[in-house]
Amino acid sequence: MRYSTLIALPFTLYAGLASAEATPEGAAALTATLQTYLGSTEGVVTVTPDDDYYDVSLDLAPLIAKAPSELKSTVSPIEFTLTDNGDGTWEMEQDQALDFTLLMPGAADVLVKIGNIQSTGTFDAALQTFTTSTTTATDIAVTEKMIDPNTKSETNVAYSLASMKYDSTATAGAAGGVDSTATYEATGLSETMTIPDMGMPVTLTAETQSGTADFSGLRPDAFYKLLAFAVANPDPAAAAAQQATLKDIIKDGLPLFAHLGTTGLLSNLKVETPMGTVGLTDMSLEVEMNGLVDDGMFREAATMNGLTLPAGLVPEWAAQLVPTSLAFDFKASRFNLAAPVAILLDTVDLINPAPNTPEQDQALLAALLPDGVVDITLAPGNVTSPLYTVTYEGMFSAGPATPMPVGKATVTATGLTAVEQALAAGPPELTGQITPMLKMAESMAKPGENGALVWELESTATGGLLVNGTNMMGAQ
Repeated sequence: MRYSTLIALPFTLYAGLASAEATPEGAAALTATLQTYLGSTEGVVTVTPDDDYYDVSLDLAPLIAKAPSELKSTVSPIEFTLTDNGDGTWEMEQDQALDFTLLMPGAADVLVKIGNIQSTGTFDAALQTFTTSTTTATDIAVTEKMIDPNTKSETNVAYSLASMKYDSTATAGAAGGVDSTATYEATGLSETMTIPDMGMPVTLTAETQSGTADFSGLRPDAFYKLLAFAVANPDPAAAAAQQATLKDIIKDGLPLFAHLGTTGLLSNLKVETPMGTVGLTDMSLEVEMNGLVDDGMFREAATMNGLTLPAGLVPEWAAQLVPTSLAFDFKASRFNLAAPVAILLDTVDLINPAPNTPEQDQALLAALLPDGVVDITLAPGNVTSPLYTVTYEGMFSAGPATPMPVGKATVTATGLTAVEQALAAGPPELTGQITPMLKMAESMAKPGENGALVWELESTATGGLLVNGTNMMGAQ
């Protein structure tokens, strides 16, 4: 099976071998290169020449044996072949099953089994990454047992995938590092969770799962060096003693990556609960963020469509009030991650850790928020049911520079008359307080397009809250 980025232990392949024939000298050079990152512990790296390719085996068991004694773990040797293209690139192939276990007595048990992984890829020694790779995996099963340290109760999770495919490409980044794009798709998702307080399992299934991941300015060399450092210093005390080296690795590798964006989509999602089946036609998630740079940014967006609930869970009069779809899009920006990281790298002492002084905390906060605020953006979102639609968007700034969040938002609603009619059919003890609140909201609204009601909201630095120009907080 081709040794792909999905499971690859990062390494820089020796680029000076140009012979089409695999040789003992080439095997020795590859061994030395891999040991740069995985260490020279006997039995971890094995490279054997075979015709025009090299058989490679990475057995992590000797490294795992160096972990703290309370941690027990096993993993199948990772086996693949390398073929030298003679131009600084290498073809890799892998085809195997994979097992992994992690046992932390009294805390967690984790078991991962992959029936088969097949991968192909081209590794570029200059870029230190795969320029192309394709991986398929079948019969993926993960079981977890998490133990509460106080109550000793157990939460059990069983996760499985029938199949998964992962493709990626990478090129040199225009501003340095590596730019890469990956796509994945999976079928037969199933996850069952048993939580002590619930007493009965909850099972999630999805017909298909797909997504993308896009990196720009990724610094693979920094991650490889961090791997080498971790292998060379498995004990926390040893790592602390080498903190100057660790800090230099991080400093040289900043910002680690410039930007990351991911998407995910689940289709025909069902959740089997003790009360019945909850369904979604589809659910999507987007996450993007900048690396450790001056221009900090984090964004998360999600949509859910086609919600259905178990029969009888909601009374008939309220059935059409339940949202069938929703969407939100949240972004935080106007903060700086590079500056506080630089401070921490200069001041943190792993050998003699000490809590920050108030002055140090203030310096970190000033570095993180140079303008004293972070901007929060709500892109257009919505909540929709058969009776109504509510949309919203806005932007606020909040932080130590302002005592109250400052910004504006717009909320638009249609179908409130139908909502009031549905509430009128419900028991007064449940709906009696909701209807007057809706009436009050309607009285403050202004008319929008196609009969919609609109609320323009504004919060001010002095604590004012304006609704369509009327300050709800008095004369502030």
